Amino acid sequence: MDAMIKQLFEKGRQMGFTAQEIYIQDAKKLSMSVYKQELDKYSLSENGGISYRGIIEGKMGYSYTEKMDEQAVEMLVNEAYQNAKIIENDDEVMIYSGDQNYKSLDLYNPKLEQVPISQKIDFLMALEKEIEAKDSRIHQVTASAYEESEVFVRIINTEGLDVSDHANYCVVYTMISAKAAGDTRTGFAYQVGNAFDKLSVAYLAEESTREALNLLGAKSTKSKACEVVFKNDAFAQFQSAFNGVLSAENVQKNLSKFKGKLNERVAAEQFTLIDNPHLETGISSGSFDAEGVATRVNTMIEKGVLKTYFHNLKTAKKEGVSSTGNASKGSYKGTIGVSATNIYVEPDKYSFEEIIASVEDGIYIIDLQGLHAGLSQVSGDFSLQCYGYHIKNGKLDKPVSQITVAGNYFELLKDIELIGNDLKFTIMGDAYTGSPTIKIKKLSISGE
Repeated sequence: MDAMIKQLFEKGRQMGFTAQEIYIQDAKKLSMSVYKQELDKYSLSENGGISYRGIIEGKMGYSYTEKMDEQAVEMLVNEAYQNAKIIENDDEVMIYSGDQNYKSLDLYNPKLEQVPISQKIDFLMALEKEIEAKDSRIHQVTASAYEESEVFVRIINTEGLDVSDHANYCVVYTMISAKAAGDTRTGFAYQVGNAFDKLSVAYLAEESTREALNLLGAKSTKSKACEVVFKNDAFAQFQSAFNGVLSAENVQKNLSKFKGKLNERVAAEQFTLIDNPHLETGISSGSFDAEGVATRVNTMIEKGVLKTYFHNLKTAKKEGVSSTGNASKGSYKGTIGVSATNIYVEPDKYSFEEIIASVEDGIYIIDLQGLHAGLSQVSGDFSLQCYGYHIKNGKLDKPVSQITVAGNYFELLKDIELIGNDLKFTIMGDAYTGSPTIKIKKLSISGE
């Protein structure tokens, strides 16, 4: 590979490229699921490739291939050359020479892939059995699945940069349905990590069945404006849908209401939002971003005050600031964008019980639906179907469904009253997003 890269850079130099870069990605994925004590699905895949980009006459040309050989060298340089020639954008482009220090992260656990496949299948079988034995109202275990991913990324360029990251993690999840008196409810539970021995059948079975069983008999409620408490992972999903308002790319395109709000109060004082690419348990962790810039922990909103946007080199140059290390690529085939890594609401001191006890008459939301269709990232307005529980006199009461919660994200941030100590990340959404339980002063609930 190194010999091919050297040959590629020489070919690019001969073609007139003044700076060149190679992005190498190799990904492996294991997926399996069981149904009725039989292996239902199984796949083991490996894919990856190489992308090349180079600067010629002030334009950036891109190309990519799945296989690196002498023919690929010729093709990569020629395609990038042709692409650069047709670009009309006059934005300044650059290839990064690297940073002096990169955070040393232990993101790869070799023991994970050493666990026998049979043991992972047995785990899912045991999970399905335990769920079915929980209660006679458990109608069906609709999904018990395990996924394992391993990713290697290396960036090397003609400006002196040569960095690499190697990471792996696994996700196990289950979905069930419970049925009673003609009413059917679903439950969902998951765990994420890179240590197989920390996955728990007991936790997953309890979490998924409790949710489904408790919701049996849920009915709608009268429309009202009231206090609302979001379950930790429900608010994490909600925040994930609005992470883009912190993108400098969106700010510069006038697609974010946070434009011009730096160092201004945009949320309640107790609200702090952190993007941490150095979490060893985070599935989006890395020591460098897609441009080779060293990643760093960024406090996006600190005690309610907007401190920064997510920047890559291009957006940072426009603003006269440094990149925050948030350049992103969907894969080796993609071009450079900007996104969050592991982003989360900083936990506070309140327990879940204390937050519920503070509510006289409200709604506890445990799940939101239609996050992509029912909200506008630009205006912040949202109207989302949800379900959960009534809160009466500081205690969880009857389950509630067929309701809609509506409001505005930017106003909601200012109306946060209490933040819990139970941080949890969601596997849904565009970034790995986490939140504790959160209480909102007032939101509109539409029902009957």
